[in-house]
Amino acid sequence: MNLPESPAPAATAAPAPRVLLLAPFLYGEASANGGAALCWAQLKELAGVATVAFLGFRGAGGADADPREARDLASLKTHCAEVDSVPLRIERSAVLRARLGSLAFGEPELARLCRTPAMESALRAMLLRFRPDVVWIQFPQMAQYVALCEGVPCVMDVQDAYSLSGFRQAQRAPGPRNWLNWVAWARYEARHYPRFAAALTLSEQDAQVLQALNPATRALSMGLPLADEQVLQRAHGAAVANQVGFAGSFGHQPNLEGMAWFLRDIWPRVRERMPQARFVVAGRNPPAALTAQAGDGSGIEFSGFVPDIHAFYASNSVTVVPLVSGGGVKIKTVEAMLAGSAVVSTRIGVEGTGALDGCHAMVADEAQAFADHIVRVLSDDALRARLSEAARQHAGVAFSARSWRERVLARVNEAAGGTSAGPLPSRPALPSGEWPAYSPVEGSS
Repeated sequence: MNLPESPAPAATAAPAPRVLLLAPFLYGEASANGGAALCWAQLKELAGVATVAFLGFRGAGGADADPREARDLASLKTHCAEVDSVPLRIERSAVLRARLGSLAFGEPELARLCRTPAMESALRAMLLRFRPDVVWIQFPQMAQYVALCEGVPCVMDVQDAYSLSGFRQAQRAPGPRNWLNWVAWARYEARHYPRFAAALTLSEQDAQVLQALNPATRALSMGLPLADEQVLQRAHGAAVANQVGFAGSFGHQPNLEGMAWFLRDIWPRVRERMPQARFVVAGRNPPAALTAQAGDGSGIEFSGFVPDIHAFYASNSVTVVPLVSGGGVKIKTVEAMLAGSAVVSTRIGVEGTGALDGCHAMVADEAQAFADHIVRVLSDDALRARLSEAARQHAGVAFSARSWRERVLARVNEAAGGTSAGPLPSRPALPSGEWPAYSPVEGSS
């Protein structure tokens, strides 16, 4: 007798991986500076495909003393199964010790400041409580905590390869301190990154630099998830005639260097030919050396914090990215492109974006040529419209949040399952409270 075939068992979906995200600061929906805004975009995409817990540093005063931190914590709790933070107290004595340690032992100053017993204790507790499949560590200064993960696969979210940005800074402002800082970061990244299942970078160039520092590093370029459905469907308001804009965090050295160069060597050339042009600078706490240049007749305005960065970029007839140092992909460039602003930039400013000179942006590294591009775009409505539309379409595809999520989920599942090319580097367990002594990787520079 023929019996009917038994139905095939229904396929069961694999459980979402559990990801512990370790960060050097808090961020959330209202984050305005580029690094924090990108981290928030990444977290939202990760939370869509994984169960996420968050652990990061907060200010010494706590959420009660800083309303922004309270808002960030509230935002994090909407996407994370668990959120914890520890204070980072950067006292003068700690800075001095870190500086001396950098000079004596070649350990980067920022990394030493972020190495605290409170974070070590919180990380160990979170690992035991949350039991992640993967630990996702953000920014180079936090890479050292891979040593405490005791065999849990780790993914390094590099954000900015400090060995590359440090090299550029030392080239631009040569001196013993800047060169020693670059050497310290190069040794640090070459030592720690091979211990990760993958080191994810924003640009192909950063990945190549890290691979060159130590071939044992598995560096992969992942891009940025800034073009989500909300951004792609957002309407763009009309740009303000003759308005040139820039936005950035003034705690970031490349922004300070770029603004100093622009205000000194470029903006006067623009104003000489277009006295009606206005330059609006967005960002908290610009230094006095810059704001002093916004006198009568300068056409310069410092607007401080802007609550809607997308609307700010959309209001600019031209957004400038006059960066002369730094690494990674410049988030401000991508945000301006997505907002439909015409962009004038240096080569470093469009690095990693795929933007082509004359098609998606106007690119120049020399002050006179940079000023010429600004004047030309302000004066030519057709050129400005063409640049705006081409940039918006290009960024919408190149920085798709959906495609980033798919790429990253593959890397997370790969790390959790140990299926990456070659075995995962071994991570010997460390006795509680003990950090490995600092020593350079053999063969690294």
